[in-house]
Amino acid sequence: MLIVYLIIVNLLLATAGPVAAQMANELNQAGLDHFGKGFYEATPRGERAKAAEEYNLAEKSFLEAIRSQPEWVEPYLHLARTYFVQHKYRQAAELYQQALTLAPQRKEIYTQWASALEKAGDYQGADKALQTLRAQETNEHTLAKLDELINRLQARAQGGR
Repeated sequence: MLIVYLIIVNLLLATAGPVAAQMANELNQAGLDHFGKGFYEATPRGERAKAAEEYNLAEKSFLEAIRSQPEWVEPYLHLARTYFVQHKYRQAAELYQQALTLAPQRKEIYTQWASALEKAGDYQGADKALQTLRAQETNEHTLAKLDELINRLQARAQGGR
C-alpha cells in the first residue's frame, strides 16, 4: 500500500508544475483581458467607474497568477503596469523591483522601475535604477540615451524641470 501511495504522490508532484503553469497562464490572460477593457475601452470613453472595476479584476487575476507561479515574471510586470496607469506609482515600483529579482537580464524593467520611482517622487531611487542599467549597457547609442535620462532626472531632483 505504501508503494501505491508513493506512486500517486510522485504522479501528483510531477503534474503539479504544468498544472500550476497552465493556471497561472490563464489567470494572467484574464488579467490582461480586464486591463485591456479598462485601459483601451472604458478609460477613453471617460467611464472611470468601469475602468476602476476592470483594473480591480485585473489586479486580482494577476495576484492569483503570481501566487500560482511566483517565479514567472510576466504577471508581476502586468500588475505593475496596472498600478502605474492608476497612478499607484509606489506599488508599481515595488513590483518592478520584484520582477528584476526574477529577470535581472530584462533591461526594459529597469527603465519601467525608474519611471515608477520618478513618478512617485523618489528621484534618488530612479537614478539608482538607471545607473544600475547603465553599468550593464554596452551599446553607445543606448548609453547616450541613458545619460540624457539620468541628467534630466538629476535636474528634476535639484528642483529643475
